[in-house]
Amino acid sequence: MTGSRDVTSESDASTDVSESAETSKSTDTSDTSESTDTSESADVSELTAVAFVGRKTARLLVDDGIDASDIDDKRVSYTDLVDAGVNPGVAARIRRAHSLSWSFTSDGADLERRSAQVRGLGDAERAWVAASSGDWEASERAAGNHPGDDADTPELGSVWEVLSRPTALSTLPDIDADLVARFHEGGIRSVRRLATVDAVTVADALALDEETVRRWRATARRHRD
Repeated sequence: MTGSRDVTSESDASTDVSESAETSKSTDTSDTSESTDTSESADVSELTAVAFVGRKTARLLVDDGIDASDIDDKRVSYTDLVDAGVNPGVAARIRRAHSLSWSFTSDGADLERRSAQVRGLGDAERAWVAASSGDWEASERAAGNHPGDDADTPELGSVWEVLSRPTALSTLPDIDADLVARFHEGGIRSVRRLATVDAVTVADALALDEETVRRWRATARRHRD
């Protein structure tokens, strides 16, 4: 009888030890999980304090290892934000608000994207821009002027009246050569083109001050005719 009670007692003690170990393990796991959640929550909260960063964007950035200091210290670019899954429109706003670089690489793709964002040119304007760059052969193809055509025909005369050589940006008074080069990056190569741009889009695409673009657009409008 006494032996039976001893066995039962030992069994109960063993069960207590096992339950205690499981409880301790469960508590440790819970503590680790809560610690991780708290850390992630803190990172998300810090990011949502950054202009134009919402909770969804913040979670994407945290998952990609980007924190608020990376944006504040300009260690990330627009391309990095998009690669992390951020909506391109939101990424553009964050880039502009914090003066981030478009990209830390210069493989030509950045220039193509900027030019596309400024807006594509129509067929006639492409030929017109080609003419301003000295590519008269391309302009002739756009106008349908093949070898052997009579350049004095009324039809071709009308085409060349429309596609006449545009006025270069460098003719605008006091415009800086660096600014002309920047406009060229976005496909803006003539006074007529500059006179019709959307200032907000161009400023964002070419990383220029919006007021500067508006001022030169107004100047272009005064000199386009």
